[in-house]
Amino acid sequence: MLFEEDTELCADLCLRLLRHCSSSVGSVRSQASASLYLLMRQNFEIGNNFARVKMQVTMSLSSLVGTSQNFNEEHLRRSLKTILTYAEEDLELRDSPFPEQVQDLVFNLHMILTDTVKMKEHQQDPEMLIDLMYRIAKGYQNSPDLRLTWLQNMAGKHSERGNHAEAAHCLVHSAALVAEYLNMLEDCRYLPIGCVTFQHISSNVLEESAVSDDILSPEEEGICAGKYFSELGLVGLLEQAATSFHMASMYEAINEVYKILLPVHEANRDFKKLATVHGKLQDTFNKIYNQSSGWEVKSI
Repeated sequence: MLFEEDTELCADLCLRLLRHCSSSVGSVRSQASASLYLLMRQNFEIGNNFARVKMQVTMSLSSLVGTSQNFNEEHLRRSLKTILTYAEEDLELRDSPFPEQVQDLVFNLHMILTDTVKMKEHQQDPEMLIDLMYRIAKGYQNSPDLRLTWLQNMAGKHSERGNHAEAAHCLVHSAALVAEYLNMLEDCRYLPIGCVTFQHISSNVLEESAVSDDILSPEEEGICAGKYFSELGLVGLLEQAATSFHMASMYEAINEVYKILLPVHEANRDFKKLATVHGKLQDTFNKIYNQSSGWEVKSI
């Protein structure tokens, strides 16, 4: 069930195990490391690879280091070394690709931890911290799941600092990224045709253009399998973006977001949400009108 039916169960389990892998209690780390290794091993034996667990572990660590201040990097590195030792000493799978795959995964996780060290160094310098997070997200251009994780990390940091416009743009990029891959997976007339639909909000959003062929078989590879890579996930990101734009008093941008969102609600005949959105649009247009009227009076 963890590998086939519910991606979120696998993601939640990986996140919890990683948290325990950074515990200050040695016995907890030991059990968490063994459990995580067995999870990888089981996934490999089912399909001769462990793409889903690999993706979920990497995403979970990215999320953990991007949002949590409580994990211990040194303890986590020890746990990763333990997992690597398990793979090297596993006689049953020694002649399979499994040990090398575990080694590659552990290497990637160490790289994420290295980025974390840099983030801690800039913890008191918000501008440098955001710049580093942007570069990390940029480095995951070919990995939509991980890029989405870091875009959301950035949105959270901006929101914490009250930079609602910047947070909104991170969420727009997130929604555009999801739309890009949904468009490649299914032809749905009421969904945006990709990131190009978001150009009226931000021209930079074209950065989210699909550049990897890997996503053409996402279900097999465990790519784009998270909850946000769905129609419901897209709607949620757009609603969050609209809320952030409202908090930033960027009312014209709110209208552009709802232009993308309305066809989805219309196609689903969700009249309650349509009523809510049109009510918000009325409020938005009144604010735009009042702003423009104020400017006209000042100019006179």
